[in-house]
Amino acid sequence: MNLRKKLLTTFAGLGLLALATAGMTVWAIVKWQNSENKLQNHYQRSLLLQRVRAGTYRAFKEVTEAVTTDDDAQEEFEESLKSVSEDFKQWADLADNEEERKQVTQVRNAYEVLLQDARTVFDLVRTNRKKEAFNFIQKKLEDDFEPFEELTEAAVESDQKYRQVIQSQTQSTRETAELVLAIAAFGTVSLVLLLAAYLASDLFAPLREVEQALDDVARGDLQRRLEEERADELGAVNRAFNRMAEAMQEREHTIGLASLPTGVTDEASDGSIQNMPSRLTLHTLVSQLRSRFTQLDNEVGSNNTIAAENKQEVIAQLDRLLQAVARATDFGFPLDLNLARTDIRSLLYEVLLRFHDEFVRRAISFELEISPDISHALVDRLKLREALGELVRNALAAMPDRGGQLGLRSSIVADANQLVIEVADNGKGAEQPSIDQAFATFENPRGRRAGVGLQLTKAIVEQHGGHLSIDSQPGVGTYVQIQLPLRE
Repeated sequence: MNLRKKLLTTFAGLGLLALATAGMTVWAIVKWQNSENKLQNHYQRSLLLQRVRAGTYRAFKEVTEAVTTDDDAQEEFEESLKSVSEDFKQWADLADNEEERKQVTQVRNAYEVLLQDARTVFDLVRTNRKKEAFNFIQKKLEDDFEPFEELTEAAVESDQKYRQVIQSQTQSTRETAELVLAIAAFGTVSLVLLLAAYLASDLFAPLREVEQALDDVARGDLQRRLEEERADELGAVNRAFNRMAEAMQEREHTIGLASLPTGVTDEASDGSIQNMPSRLTLHTLVSQLRSRFTQLDNEVGSNNTIAAENKQEVIAQLDRLLQAVARATDFGFPLDLNLARTDIRSLLYEVLLRFHDEFVRRAISFELEISPDISHALVDRLKLREALGELVRNALAAMPDRGGQLGLRSSIVADANQLVIEVADNGKGAEQPSIDQAFATFENPRGRRAGVGLQLTKAIVEQHGGHLSIDSQPGVGTYVQIQLPLRE
């Protein structure tokens, strides 16, 4: 996962937690408001029901007085019922479930029965049948009051129980909200700490390392390399830095060789050679040798006893020697290894990609086989890459102009402590004496350069503590095996 995706994932997590926190807060507020509204409604229902009971008792008191003394009792009764009816209507409107609506119906029916009894009493009083009215009150009206009282009391108790349920739900909602908010807060703090740790270890530390590497290059340390294993943007920056350092190192080497004088005298060269780096000393000596030979040839002129063809041959040999030295100095003398943890798989792909254009142009087929056990090894990446490139280069030189097959294979053997890299081709091949001679001379019997690359390849392998072997058969091909110790 690249750096952008990591940061987006982290911030997305923080955003989701923030949304969850906000959502839970809104949910808790809404639930709390609903609970408060229900509680207020039930408190009001209970109050209204109490007022209905009290008003009903007060109104029916006028029914008894109508039998005994008061002629205006019926008017006062009807006046009292107005407030009772209004309270009854509000109490019924506040019913919000089926059970409460059923209670309203039952209480209303009992209330209607009482109203009918009261009007019966008033009718008897108007016809001067007060005795019958009094008996009706004692036998019928008082009996009908009992269901009304029982139903209203049951409604009050039901409201009290329902309020307890609402209060319990409110408490449960509060506890749930507190738990979710605590989890969200813990997750937010954890993600913030994780983000801080990630920025410190996976972003700021690599950036500081890049800064330090740039300072080292600015001070002239062109051997400095950064880790290339990361798959994110910082890994791309590290790979770009390594390519830049390699290019600067190669350019410095090229400029250093090009700036060497070709006609230096003994007096001018002694001090300069002593002050030169060891990787340029041999090149300087060969250049001076060629220059002195040219000067001697000019001085001798026509009296020179060396045949012209011999002179040209010597100069050509010196030129080839100069090229060989230039190639050898790419590695320096002595071979100083810059060991680093290197991805062997990436290195093998990189070696083949260097010859991709030639593979295509010459229609050469190649095969790459890498054991899945191979991962990283402690090697000098640049020198090992050049050694493998030299083997592939020699294989291509032994193949026909078009066609041919080349194979590159790697595996781990000998109790997983030896890295084996094999290069094979179906080229012309060679006799074993020719191979031995390639490791000993700069020139093979056919006049083609053979030795410097193979010599340095063998030297690089041996400097790593490994072993290089070549098996070649004329007309069949060549097989090269490199064994390197695995060091982590």
